[in-house]
Amino acid sequence: MPHLDGNKKKIRGWKRRIKHIEDWKQRYIHLDIEQLERYDRDYVKLWINPFYRLTKRNPPVWYARLIFGAMIEVYESWYEQLKLLNEPFDLKMWVYDPNFIYSQIVVAFRDQLHFYDHTFEPSPIEKGFPVHLYGKRLDIEKFEWKLAIEADYYLLSELNEDIVLGFRTEKEVKNIQNKAYKQVTIQSNSSENLLYSVQMGDVWIGEYKPST
Repeated sequence: MPHLDGNKKKIRGWKRRIKHIEDWKQRYIHLDIEQLERYDRDYVKLWINPFYRLTKRNPPVWYARLIFGAMIEVYESWYEQLKLLNEPFDLKMWVYDPNFIYSQIVVAFRDQLHFYDHTFEPSPIEKGFPVHLYGKRLDIEKFEWKLAIEADYYLLSELNEDIVLGFRTEKEVKNIQNKAYKQVTIQSNSSENLLYSVQMGDVWIGEYKPST
């Protein structure tokens, strides 16, 4: 996953930016049931300018809180619509920290019910959901939050090729190897290869508590 740009560039027109959140919410508040039934899964990302572009940027905390509130409203709306189908479904919010702008809502059912089960590795660290970042909202208490790892993955063969092509230096590759929290040997093109996993941040996976 590419690194996010900092918030060094000045952003103007915040009233208009706030309206972009409302526009995003209204666009996705109603789950596309036809799309869901065609593919048995669906998702929505934070396609909100100027943060979600080819080069992505994290919004300031106060703006992220507004987006998070809109995400919860979309989640609640999807949940109510899904209940009407009277079928098992998997509906979750992925809240990235610190790379918040990558956050999204995902849903799967029928043949794809378990599609998202192994998207992330569970975090070995135990800590509570960062309420201080998103405000003390009553609706947060409706969710059960599990902490996972946001990771980038690098194949040793591709890293070595990057050195040859001049895309990376040996020092940069060594830094990736040193930062990796895990490395595993895999079969690649009939030969063995090393895969390095580097943690880029946390992902909070949220879904309604069973009693909700």
